[in-house]
Amino acid sequence: MSVEPSSAPGDPLIWVLRDERPGTGNQSLGVAEALGRPYVIKDLRYGPMARLPNMLLGASLRVLTAGSRTNISPPWPDVMISAGRRAASVARYIKRVSGGHCFVCHLMYPGPRQSASLDLVAVPAHDKVAGPNVVEVTGAPHRVTETLLADARATWRDPWKDIPRPLLGVLVGGAGRRMPFDDTDAERLAGQISDWHADAGGSVLITTSRRSGTAAAVLLERLRNSGLEPAVYHAWDSGDDNPYLGILAVANTLMVTGDSVSMLSEACAAPGSVYIYRSPKFASPKHLRFHAGLLERGAAKLSTKITSGEVSKAINPAGDIARMMREKLAWR
Repeated sequence: MSVEPSSAPGDPLIWVLRDERPGTGNQSLGVAEALGRPYVIKDLRYGPMARLPNMLLGASLRVLTAGSRTNISPPWPDVMISAGRRAASVARYIKRVSGGHCFVCHLMYPGPRQSASLDLVAVPAHDKVAGPNVVEVTGAPHRVTETLLADARATWRDPWKDIPRPLLGVLVGGAGRRMPFDDTDAERLAGQISDWHADAGGSVLITTSRRSGTAAAVLLERLRNSGLEPAVYHAWDSGDDNPYLGILAVANTLMVTGDSVSMLSEACAAPGSVYIYRSPKFASPKHLRFHAGLLERGAAKLSTKITSGEVSKAINPAGDIARMMREKLAWR
């Protein structure tokens, strides 16, 4: 898939190196879309050499499969957006063969040597890394825009038109390293949801993820036992359309488990107020720093006390990176 570049004279040729992992690839696309100019997508497929560290790969295409290498050919771009460790060597190669002409914006820290040969390296502030050409943003860039939310709102308007308001959207991730989310956490989360409902009334919309595990079933059971039936409950393996974007678009309040930087970043782009659920045993330093950054900016609060009608400050890391690119490129 690609968005063909404009034929207008003087328009820059922009490439997006799309990593084969959707989460990483979508970060690049989010920045490209925020840049607001036509771009071409170059899909990356990795071979066995991608397991090697960047210091051994240098500026090369060795991480790519033979088929993927054929897609990297002149004319070389004026601007390129890439993301992830494995794409860094490809980005550096294109920078070199273009004679240094190509401006490279890379997302996520590839290491000091790799960073020095790129033009802009955007990293989450909670990663606490520094180096040549490194800039910090709050959260992870993504593709959730006002247009995407408006489309989702239109898609789900009729199916949800009779659901009593206000709406609480609950985005359930799962456990990770030093980030527990077990049955006890599911019961605690259910209690916080019930407290919200007792105060605000309305309806609850829930979507789960692959990592939610048995805790998702415990959450649903606990809510039903308390007399609260979610108006929407999406199990990740149900095969039904995931209402995730619809929930982001319409919820007055969002509760998000604190394990996913991407999910929290996307929630903070939505119009609803954002609350973070995290286990009392939650101890991931990076994620705690991320949460602290959101709280400091007024973009989210902890879910221990939910106040109906509050408005969170939206954050837009993709837009922030696009703005820094424009400044570096002196685009008007």
